[in-house]
Amino acid sequence: MAINLLDPLLSQRIAAGEVIERPQSILREFLDNAIDAGADEIRTSIDGGGIDRLSVSDNGSGISRDDLKLLGNRHATSKLHDPDDLYSIHTLGFRGEALYSIGAVTKLTVATRSEETGEASTLVIDNGKRSEIMEGGPGKGTTVTAEDLFLDIPARRAFLKRSSTEASMCRAMLVSKALAFPSIRFTFSSDGALRMDWPKAADLKERVMMLYRGEGIADADVYSLHTEGDGFSIDIIAGNQAIKRSDRKEIRIYVNGRAVEEYSLQQAVTYGYGELLPGGSFPYAAVFINDSAEMVDFNIHPAKKEVKIRNKAEIHHAIVTLIQNGIKRQIPEVAPLQREFYLEERKEASRTENGRSVQSFSSPRPQSPSFKPTLSEPAIPYAEKDRAWLEKAKALAAERESRKREENARKAERESKTAEEANDEPSFRYIGQAFNLFLIAEKDHDLYLVDQHAAHERILYDEIIGKRTVQPLLIPIRIEVDDDADSFIERNMDVYANLGITLEKKEKGVWEVTAMPASFRPLESEIIDFIQSARVDGNELESRLFAIVACRAAIKAGDAIDRWSAEEILRKVFAMKEPACPHGRTFLMKISEKELRLLAGRTG
Repeated sequence: MAINLLDPLLSQRIAAGEVIERPQSILREFLDNAIDAGADEIRTSIDGGGIDRLSVSDNGSGISRDDLKLLGNRHATSKLHDPDDLYSIHTLGFRGEALYSIGAVTKLTVATRSEETGEASTLVIDNGKRSEIMEGGPGKGTTVTAEDLFLDIPARRAFLKRSSTEASMCRAMLVSKALAFPSIRFTFSSDGALRMDWPKAADLKERVMMLYRGEGIADADVYSLHTEGDGFSIDIIAGNQAIKRSDRKEIRIYVNGRAVEEYSLQQAVTYGYGELLPGGSFPYAAVFINDSAEMVDFNIHPAKKEVKIRNKAEIHHAIVTLIQNGIKRQIPEVAPLQREFYLEERKEASRTENGRSVQSFSSPRPQSPSFKPTLSEPAIPYAEKDRAWLEKAKALAAERESRKREENARKAERESKTAEEANDEPSFRYIGQAFNLFLIAEKDHDLYLVDQHAAHERILYDEIIGKRTVQPLLIPIRIEVDDDADSFIERNMDVYANLGITLEKKEKGVWEVTAMPASFRPLESEIIDFIQSARVDGNELESRLFAIVACRAAIKAGDAIDRWSAEEILRKVFAMKEPACPHGRTFLMKISEKELRLLAGRTG
């Protein structure tokens, strides 16, 4: 087979495929250049999802006519001038491939006015064909427009999604960029309609809340955390434990202003939350890392989505510590229904039965002084009513006196108890058990609901951690593992030893358990399965292992328990600083007396 040189246009389009996948890719590059130009206002407009037209205007420094002559050529960039600059990048763009690639697959128009020379110029590159530079341009900054994406490459155009989907992706890209630059105003229009207008923000939290408020998250539920290390600083805008979702999409990682895909740093965020969130739940958190330019390398992926961080271990630890120390558990409160909504529900509960209207939760008929008895009520002479009232009043007075004597007697009995017995009385009143699942207690004008299984699980977990009685095994348990598990166990032998599990390596992929805590013995098979599959760090290793043991031994949902056991669980629960099961699920909820009165329609 003969070897020949590729046609320059074909080569250009192949190279463009690495950088430009869809309109969102073009927008990313246009925004990077606008931010690098020092703009404080960036306007984005798209038509047809950005496939037909995508335009970004900024009020930055603009481009001189001499530089415009080189713009759009491969590897033409204003960001790098020396080979060593590649190891100290301070701009979002630097490769010199973006506009070259965009010009190969669209009609690219660059209209600009140089802040330095005041010259206004316009350059058009139509699918790789350059036109002469023309006079004229915007009053300030630069406007770049890409039209008819992949028009000359039908095979690539066919893989684009519907215009509404592409528009959503473009908006998501703009949001991603805007979060890291609160000092810039961003607007976004789609098919002539303004879809987003984020003004300049005072700080990162104010900017991130522009996103979070749209999802119903209140400012009071979001923390702003900051720390500094050796050559780096970290700002985290994160929600409390009540703000969670089932995926990692809202764990956003930024390094020097770039949104990057870095799983280990996302993992650091989840480690930081630890038990605050139940298993399978993830937080809302935006992490902004400013690191020394010499410590990071973005020259990995053409789209600059990946990064190598030389001090990643230190940053990872700093993120975990910052979240652990900065975000505290809060006991969730059962939100009361709005009175108007509740009354409306009562109206809707009205129904017709046997031809008459029936009102659910209806109040007794109010009786006013002018109320007259109906004919069906027997007429009673006033004198008889008077005597009946007097006899009833005497009976009530006698009953009250009797109750008062009984109450005084009980009070005297209580006061006769010793101080030690008095101190043992709980500070709460146990009411009962609901659905064989929730323990109900009254404390300090609040009503508490406690998940009995999760609460008992946490109590056992604390006891297991406090008592690690290690028991040698008469017959060691043999374990066979794959290569990954083998190297993981070898690295974490000391962690297992601290947990009371002694492991000895016999050969590659073969280990023996020679000792374990006595409390683990009834669950040997589950412990072995855990050792074979675990791939987490030391702290997580410990919590997950003890959680398994505690979970199996705890009272189950559906178990009926006696009053003494319930009160003992509640006593220990109310003494906890952070009531959550070992899996991170909060098991304590409360509703205040005031909220209950509101639900019942009582205002006084």
